[in-house]
Amino acid sequence: MKFYFPESDTEKIVKSLKKALSGRKLGKMVDFNNEATKIRVTISKLGTSNIDFKQTPAKDGVEWTLTSEKIAFSHKAFKDEVIEKINKIIESVGGTVL
Repeated sequence: MKFYFPESDTEKIVKSLKKALSGRKLGKMVDFNNEATKIRVTISKLGTSNIDFKQTPAKDGVEWTLTSEKIAFSHKAFKDEVIEKINKIIESVGGTVL
């Protein structure tokens, strides 16, 4: 899984993602965190899952590539559904899922 943003400021990207999640049901269990050269997506509800994406400079922006995922047993059945919703959030703030 990869996604691209025309914006290269990671803090700005994470703030946009968090803002897009606020007020949504998904926002109560999903959080985005900027950790040096990666973004960590944390899913917390009946367990905790972490999905890490590594930052790579791209032409006129930044690309994020999935590097690791630790999915809680209780989340495995809903993983695809949550990933799809996260992809929609990424696209709603100007990102492109590759």
